[in-house]
Amino acid sequence: MQRAEPTEAEICAWCARYLTQELKLPAKRIDPNVKFARLGMDSAMSVFLLAGLEEWLGMELETDAVFSHPSIAELARYIIQRRADGGTAG
Repeated sequence: MQRAEPTEAEICAWCARYLTQELKLPAKRIDPNVKFARLGMDSAMSVFLLAGLEEWLGMELETDAVFSHPSIAELARYIIQRRADGGTAG
């Protein structure tokens, strides 16, 4: 049985939980529209975020995805679009 594809909201929630843990910020401070850099995320953390997303989603993401889509909301939309375009390699 194939698992259901996560929704944009579920991807946003996963990223928010990840950043809450890694940045030691209260959940209410994680705004999905705020740029990752403003939240305090550095390039090393972006690598780990992408690795976690790839594992959870079962798909490869470009190494610069966080820089090209620099907020939780933008990254989630990009992932959903990649899935819709058939970009599920991984």
